[in-house]
Amino acid sequence: MTDFQPIYGRCECGAVRFRVDAPAQEMYHCHCSRCRRLHGTLFATFAYIQREHLVIEQGSENLATYDSPAAHWHFCRTCGCHLLAESDRKPGGAWYMPATLDGDATPGHPKETEKHIFASSKSPCETITDNLPQYDEYAPPEISPTS
Repeated sequence: MTDFQPIYGRCECGAVRFRVDAPAQEMYHCHCSRCRRLHGTLFATFAYIQREHLVIEQGSENLATYDSPAAHWHFCRTCGCHLLAESDRKPGGAWYMPATLDGDATPGHPKETEKHIFASSKSPCETITDNLPQYDEYAPPEISPTS
């Protein structure tokens, strides 16, 4: 963590802004039907971090939460942008959406931790073309927020 510089992100309208103070431990591309529906995409990408390293710097009062059986999904109540998720199964952890990072910032995760999860339930419209590991369900260790 010594070389990591804080990275910043925000929702689309800018009402909620956050800072990440440590590199992500893992990154997931989730293809489950819940993530596809919640995000309106063929898959959702999450960076996992200890919650203490993710700081809401502005607009915490503008965060709304949808509590699903899988996770607590936090999004901007103005523009609807999904920003992070927390799970009762993994207290102290959080998954944030790297696509909400400012500029060309990346989560800083070890590249070998990037993977596809719930690949067996991906949309028939999608073809996974990279060489990342694929798992039919959660990847070990089970810290994914979905399904």
